[in-house]
Amino acid sequence: MTPSPLLYVDDNIYHLYPEYRIVGFYLYDVYDEMVARIQGLLVEPETYKPRYLVMTIGGFLFTDGKMVLFPKKHCEGHELGKVRTSWRRDSIQQSPAIDDPNSVTLEREQVILGYYDLEPYWDVTETNLNP
Repeated sequence: MTPSPLLYVDDNIYHLYPEYRIVGFYLYDVYDEMVARIQGLLVEPETYKPRYLVMTIGGFLFTDGKMVLFPKKHCEGHELGKVRTSWRRDSIQQSPAIDDPNSVTLEREQVILGYYDLEPYWDVTETNLNP
């Protein structure tokens, strides 16, 4: 298992660009229904660009919910504490779970990205710009 190079951030630290300071906001689905509170972000350590929102979905009283990663790529902007997505709440609730945002592996990321029909960001090949 290969550890993910991403860094877990659970506060709106100054390293994040203002448009990425969404920890504590709520994710809303395509029908304007609240999905969950954003607990943190998994970011690239060099640039602090968010790759995933970290949320706990479900749970009630003394039961823990399911911790999930939601790709930042599927977010459509934010305002007044709300982050919006075109995904439905039930689809996000059925996404693969993680145990700990500090110990996500690249293999687990592949499963999550596959669920959301996204290509792994580490497979992006750079084009040769030399003539």
